[in-house]
Amino acid sequence: MPLAGETIFLVGRIQGLTRRRLDTLVRLREAKLATRPGRTVTTIAFGHSAVARALDDGRVALPTGMPATAALISENVLRRELGLLAPPAEVDRSMGRAEIERLSGLSPNLLSCLVLFDVLEPVDERFAWSDLVAAREAARLLKQGVAIGDVLEASVALRRRGGTLAEARLTEGPTGELLRQVGGQLAELSGQLTMFGGQGQQKPRSIDDLLLEAEEAELAGDHATAESLYTTAMRADTADPVLPFNLGNVFQAQGRGPEAKVAWQIAVARDPAFAEAWYNLALAAEDEEQTDLAIAEYRRAVKAQPDWGDAHFNLALLLTKIERCDEALAAWQRFLEVEPAGKHAATAQKAIALCRMKIQQDKAQTG
Repeated sequence: MPLAGETIFLVGRIQGLTRRRLDTLVRLREAKLATRPGRTVTTIAFGHSAVARALDDGRVALPTGMPATAALISENVLRRELGLLAPPAEVDRSMGRAEIERLSGLSPNLLSCLVLFDVLEPVDERFAWSDLVAAREAARLLKQGVAIGDVLEASVALRRRGGTLAEARLTEGPTGELLRQVGGQLAELSGQLTMFGGQGQQKPRSIDDLLLEAEEAELAGDHATAESLYTTAMRADTADPVLPFNLGNVFQAQGRGPEAKVAWQIAVARDPAFAEAWYNLALAAEDEEQTDLAIAEYRRAVKAQPDWGDAHFNLALLLTKIERCDEALAAWQRFLEVEPAGKHAATAQKAIALCRMKIQQDKAQTG
């Protein structure tokens, strides 16, 4: 579905994307990312982390205040519309929704829930054979008494490791956890993103719960609590780069620069194309007068996010300061391509003139 003109509210989070980057990508599609639920929302996107909102009958719990007319889309649909995910594989999709329901025994609500969390990925309401296999596997687990949320979490965990529910054979372990049957033996299903709280707590704490609490603590200036929550979330989800990135920001706010750098380095190790983490590392290197390192890290930031004006500006300014004018000239020109009417456009024009003058002077002296 085209996003132009839509007001989108994200339930949960999208792994590897900060709020700032997501907002930028949405605006580039001429849409708006809502910061809170409200009547102006036209599309509700469900991140894979929001599986706890799935109810037993297949409906999903919407945030309070959402209009009943808002369209529901999955994380993968949103990713594809933002250019972050390739189109679905071109395979035969000859089955309709009614046929999948009949052959799997799933109710319409449960089938819709599986689609909303990308367990099934139809194209124009047409399903592939792999969708039917995944639907049957989900139905088998549900008939055994496995909660729909656990089925969804298992599917998300499998996808993050290159698998799918259609390819796996899952069963309940002795304590209720889902295990994978491999070669006649049982293996743990890694990647479970739910942890249980302290004694007496029945409701599981998801990564989203921890992240929300951490962000609230960070905004309130309670850095110790934010640090503890981000650290816990980071250990539970060993793939998402946003968690160590946020932890690094908390360290930085406390004046703990070396620890902040380590956290940001973990973030770029998890995602080498994480522009914001490279940018923060470049700022830290610049503060420590590690000029060559800062330049390299700014270059990594603009390579990862070519439309980020601040990173282009800082790179161009640093190159100008050390009189690498040929490189600075190219960097300033690229900055103006990205932000031709930005607040620093006049500064860039002056810097370009100075760089050209310096280049001409150097040529005259050597010529």
